[in-house]
Amino acid sequence: MNQQSFTLRNVIIYCILAYALLWIPFFGVTLTGWGGNDPGVWSTLLGIMGPFSPLIAALLMRLLIAREGFRDAHLGLRKVRWYFWLLAILLPFFWNGTQDFMQLSFGFGVMDWSKFASGLYRLPINLFGGLIIFIGEEFGWRSYLLKKLRSLDRWKALLLSGVIWSLWHALLVILPSDIYTQKVDLVGAGLALFVFVLAGFIFGWLYLESNSVWPCVLMHSYNNLIAFKLFSEAWHVTNEPTLLQNSLMALGPIFLVWLVLYWRGAFASHQGVG
Repeated sequence: MNQQSFTLRNVIIYCILAYALLWIPFFGVTLTGWGGNDPGVWSTLLGIMGPFSPLIAALLMRLLIAREGFRDAHLGLRKVRWYFWLLAILLPFFWNGTQDFMQLSFGFGVMDWSKFASGLYRLPINLFGGLIIFIGEEFGWRSYLLKKLRSLDRWKALLLSGVIWSLWHALLVILPSDIYTQKVDLVGAGLALFVFVLAGFIFGWLYLESNSVWPCVLMHSYNNLIAFKLFSEAWHVTNEPTLLQNSLMALGPIFLVWLVLYWRGAFASHQGVG
């Protein structure tokens, strides 16, 4: 068996594990009717199992199934250049800030600036908690899956890993919950999954260029910290946007970042996977 087919086999096994560790519990809950169709139950289930299922799958591959070890996991910190840390903070601030500005402009919410500072105490707490949680996704999708696709050129590897990562979120954006949508919106869900693919290119590029998974963990944590309204005391929803509306507002800034990186050759095939 050649190296490429061996890697492909491991990629397939990994993906089956990562999906199964999230989707089987979900379908079990759905079929048994546990939770009485309470959206909060789904949010809790996906919130707990979601970030850690890729981590568990990657650990199973590295330690038990393929016994690949951690030599190519890129867990180092010392050689990461400072501007990758800066980008990990500034990029989520840009695309989430732009989305929030559009929500305010279109009348979906209002900001009480007098209460803005009241949420600052949560910043270090939530950010630290996010780092613990989102090492799960980044250790799985970037440090394992993307790295294992190194036999492909960079564009194909980023596209394939982004699509796989996006579809793993499918239940989260299709199922009514208090995270993304209160009702089924297939068009909105499709657009949201496309936004995930674009984001996958950006996260993957940061991983490959920094040669470390930790800037991605920071960016993922900081992104979700802002996206779920860190300053909730000051933010008041006046007209809840639909998933389609939210996805359209998220698409613009994410696509702009993607376009700038594409224009600079960040995803070019000749760069290799790293």
